[in-house]
Amino acid sequence: MHHHRLVKRFGYILLCLVVFGVIIFFLSHKTYKTKVVLGGQTFSMEVADTQYLLQKGLSGHTPLGSNEGMVFIFKNPDKYGFWMKDMTFPIDIIWVGSNFRITHIENSLQPSTYPKIFYPSSNSLYVLEVSAGKAQKLNVNVGDLVKFVKN
Repeated sequence: MHHHRLVKRFGYILLCLVVFGVIIFFLSHKTYKTKVVLGGQTFSMEVADTQYLLQKGLSGHTPLGSNEGMVFIFKNPDKYGFWMKDMTFPIDIIWVGSNFRITHIENSLQPSTYPKIFYPSSNSLYVLEVSAGKAQKLNVNVGDLVKFVKN
């Protein structure tokens, strides 16, 4: 009798751990959106701020709309390298320093550049990915300010 109750309790604890694990998995794999103003245009950006999302980025993503993008938020400023692994469309990659000023821009990177890794010239804390050609169209340059809008 006592053994049966122990097994039941253990099963319950195991179930709780599995449910908790699934919740954590989905939270760390789910993006939320924020608004970023770049070159006078407001973008609705998916936020990548977990280890999984920072690595996955836009891999396997459908092409971005003209006011959509992704913002990578790192914990510490560094020279973060990016590649076009599993990308299905070209993008502009814009590195932004902790002072919210653009530090480096790579224009119209094609998926065919993979496995080449693109690095900024100086440390960045944020990286923006938008449709190819956007940076030039909006006349965005190194040194420009990027605004993050609180939702």
